[in-house]
Amino acid sequence: MLLCKGEIPIEKNVIVTDINGKRIGATYPKRAKGLVKNGRAEYASDCEKCTIRILDTHKPTVDVTEVNNMGKVIDFDPRDFKADKSCENNVIAKYFVTDKDGENVIAYSIGNWNWDWTQICCDKKLEKNTDYVFRFVIVGGYCNTCNETSRFEIVPMPDGSLTDEAYEDRYTYDLAQNRYKPVLCKKTDEGMLRLFEIPFSTFDCEDFRFVFIAMHAEATLYAPKKFSAYADLEDTNFDQLRDEINSKTSEDNSANVVMDFTGAHVTRSTVTDLLTMARFGKSENVCIDFTGAFIEDDKPDDIQADADDTGSDDIAVELMDVADN
Repeated sequence: MLLCKGEIPIEKNVIVTDINGKRIGATYPKRAKGLVKNGRAEYASDCEKCTIRILDTHKPTVDVTEVNNMGKVIDFDPRDFKADKSCENNVIAKYFVTDKDGENVIAYSIGNWNWDWTQICCDKKLEKNTDYVFRFVIVGGYCNTCNETSRFEIVPMPDGSLTDEAYEDRYTYDLAQNRYKPVLCKKTDEGMLRLFEIPFSTFDCEDFRFVFIAMHAEATLYAPKKFSAYADLEDTNFDQLRDEINSKTSEDNSANVVMDFTGAHVTRSTVTDLLTMARFGKSENVCIDFTGAFIEDDKPDDIQADADDTGSDDIAVELMDVADN
């Protein structure tokens, strides 16, 4: 870092300890002040402000990793982002919603369940040789088949513009299936909420582009709040989410049987068997679709076999009427 004569560099001269007083790192005075103000830490003594103590209530989310990466924080702001014009099939929506705390906040929805590649981006001018943390909240951004694209990218632009060389030097964070671990992972009515904190350094560059990418999964981005705002939400993860989905799918399958015979060629005896199963099966709901189906007469051997089934003729006649309609 270049300094002018007489200029005093800012140092990480505030010691950070855990609740028991054990040193776990150091941080900048301004960052330490912010932690205390947000209730995530306290000064070790009233007369000295050179040591802060991380409160035990925030121990799961404030650890050595966070302390070592303490720097300037950039919170995601939906108003700063716009659709990337280089993508022809962007699927985006920006709107106000009322969150669980009764506050009106901006939600930025990106992507869909199809294969439309969506990108939104934001350019910022930052300080050189400085540590930053980019924070954002994402709800959704995953699919049951685990083949979605959900990424966050930081692109340094040394020349002030996005060149091929600059794009090759980008930092990419894979958000799909939590391949990059979030700080918080909570269950909400909308789906799984994840809060990410992405640390990075500017080095000798001051122009940066931040990019969110989505495909084959809908994702909604929000500005992050304090950790305490999510304290009453239940913790979750992808393993729990998959178990819940599989359990629900099993329940749905046991309650419903769907058979599609659209445009098929079937015999009367086959139709009779299907209708018998629909009438006397164990499933609560059975749906058989014969739209456009061609129902043909059985061969002589099959007709004799059907004659031995009590009530089968009445069932076949009934189903033929349904098929005709």
